[in-house]
Amino acid sequence: MQFGDRLKQQRKIKELTQDDVAKKLNVSRQTISSWENENSYPDIKSLIQLSNLYNISLDTMLKEDKGMKEFIEKSDLRKKMVGLNCSLYSSYALAIAFYILIINHSQHVSPAVAILGIAIYAMSLCVINSFKKLMVNLGFNPDLNPIHHILPNKYIRLIFMAVVIIAVSLFITPGLYIIPRTFAPFFICIMIYEVLILVYYLRNR
Repeated sequence: MQFGDRLKQQRKIKELTQDDVAKKLNVSRQTISSWENENSYPDIKSLIQLSNLYNISLDTMLKEDKGMKEFIEKSDLRKKMVGLNCSLYSSYALAIAFYILIINHSQHVSPAVAILGIAIYAMSLCVINSFKKLMVNLGFNPDLNPIHHILPNKYIRLIFMAVVIIAVSLFITPGLYIIPRTFAPFFICIMIYEVLILVYYLRNR
């Protein structure tokens, strides 16, 4: 018996409506309907609740339906990918920060320093783009930037980027008239960026 058919059968045996089950699992009735029609599948937490509600072993539920097994495996893979994705973007930000520090402590930007910056940027883009292609091939959302998910409003992201640019200018420019060069704004922006990535990771791991 297929997963959806099993859920529908057990619900009727328990003499429950989709609304009753939805209330017990704290989800919408449409979600229950979607599970029973196999348009989507429950997550692990909901699966355990269904198992307890219908007195069906998890082993039975998982073995009955190929689509359910693939969904669980894909969910586990996505969680693993989240950690790798966050590490990539975090490392990218730290690499750029390190490069800005190098520029600031150099008397002049030598060809070697310039080439290093181009290499860091190009390598980071290649790695991130390759990871994006992999995620798309696996059927995941191609928008992998954690900041886009933490700050979904594009105007807020633009404000954040403007603050970062100003902070970098304050740090690498040798005095902006009455404004002294300071490391603090730049350091704070990097820390905020890293904290946002950490928040995204903790939400999705």
